[in-house]
Amino acid sequence: MQKTSPSNRLLRLQARMTSDHEHMNQNKFSDSAGTPWAGRAFDVNNFAQDDGSAPKALLDALLAFREGRANAEAVVDAIRESRLLIPLLAELTESAEGAHGQTIDKSADLSIVTVATPDEQNGLPVFSSVAAMQRWNPKARPVPADARRVALAAVVEDNTRIILDPESETEFAIRRPAIAAIAQDLTWVHPSRNKAVHQAILNVTDKVEEFLSFDLIDGDEQSRLHSAEVQLELRLKPGLSEERLAELMQKLAIGLGESAEIAEHVDSLRVKLA
Repeated sequence: MQKTSPSNRLLRLQARMTSDHEHMNQNKFSDSAGTPWAGRAFDVNNFAQDDGSAPKALLDALLAFREGRANAEAVVDAIRESRLLIPLLAELTESAEGAHGQTIDKSADLSIVTVATPDEQNGLPVFSSVAAMQRWNPKARPVPADARRVALAAVVEDNTRIILDPESETEFAIRRPAIAAIAQDLTWVHPSRNKAVHQAILNVTDKVEEFLSFDLIDGDEQSRLHSAEVQLELRLKPGLSEERLAELMQKLAIGLGESAEIAEHVDSLRVKLA
């Protein structure tokens, strides 16, 4: 998975770093800018006791999924209840020359990272543990967040993918519809098992007598973005000419493209003639 330049639009933290002691604040009752600590309130850190290890329930769900004992919905449900780690990467924005001629980093941006996914989409990488993040990039700095906050961050950054533990055995891709469901605290059902999706396809195929029946199956069984999210296996009346077949495929594409249910619940679809 190719790493791209950090995105600075969502989170900009100025990390001020200097080795010049004469500029350091010596007053313990104020911060480095001289602003008094008195009167400030600090939010409770819900992750204060976090040791950086992967949540057990999440690992159990991922293992069950890989072994075929659980479906993608179970993994997404485990993710939405888990603490995730967002990687930040430092990008130098200002430097200076020190008293002895050395280069001093004066200012750096800590930026959320966007990656290019195998299906040519933008993805937000997140991690179940510090160890998984360090294997991906030793320079990344972990920021803990709940799954809903992560999903909202992905939406704001126009990321249509969230990639859990990229380049690890526990890698799992969350596509656009599931991201939206997590962000809105809604139940997510894989489109191959979603009744609204089945009905939307039926509404299209019922209008054409040459469409006999169909099956909707998981097109990316390992959730690693190796293929379209779902595969529509379509059975047609035998003996159709190539010209008529092309007309039918165009009708199908138009009908599915006009469906609000398909747009909401299906990320990508591939048609296979059975």
